[in-house]
Amino acid sequence: MVAVAAVVAVLAGCAASPVPVWRIEASRAVEQAVASTLTGQTRAAQQQWRTAQQAAASTGRADVLARVALARCAVEQAALARDACAAAQPYLADAGPEERAYAAYLGLAQAGEGGVPPVHSTASDLPGPHQAIARALQAGTAPAELARLLAAIDDPLARLVAGGVVWQAGRLDVEGVSLMVDTASQQGWRRPLAVWLGVQARLAEAAGDADAAARARRRLDWALGPAATGAP
Repeated sequence: MVAVAAVVAVLAGCAASPVPVWRIEASRAVEQAVASTLTGQTRAAQQQWRTAQQAAASTGRADVLARVALARCAVEQAALARDACAAAQPYLADAGPEERAYAAYLGLAQAGEGGVPPVHSTASDLPGPHQAIARALQAGTAPAELARLLAAIDDPLARLVAGGVVWQAGRLDVEGVSLMVDTASQQGWRRPLAVWLGVQARLAEAAGDADAAARARRRLDWALGPAATGAP
């Protein structure tokens, strides 16, 4: 995802000068944590996120701590989970407008509430791929057009995160959900794939399409079958 890539780039620093150890540790841990989260390796992901947070904490900087926490929140959003998102909240009041805008976009914080300074021009402070989605949501754009905007996002993780934001806003239609399923499937990202297949099955059942629901359930069984547990 572009937002996660931006976090890693910021943490990695400039190659022209000696890179502090904390930057190396944090950027490596974020990359590994993202990969583990997406593939459903929960225990490994938790340890790697802790390593990244500890490295960021050694700076005492709100922007660095917020970026690591928001990167985790964004990856969780790709699988429609928000349990870890509150970890960014303590740093937002002292972070910059980019961090606060991204938090508001992910639905973590409302600008101007909870001691968080107001965010002006929220969309323009977001990572590039998310700007169009934020503006479309603010404008009340129809779900079909939102699905088209999601399909235009090249980075697969950025697309899944944006899809999670649109879903949480109640604006993702069946075609959009199908796009999320296909995106996760193409990357082999088991965790978001399982979640989005579950959503797809429920929507099909609600629409009375038993065949589509059954297909989604079969795919979900395959994704979460023996290969996912390591059983023979």
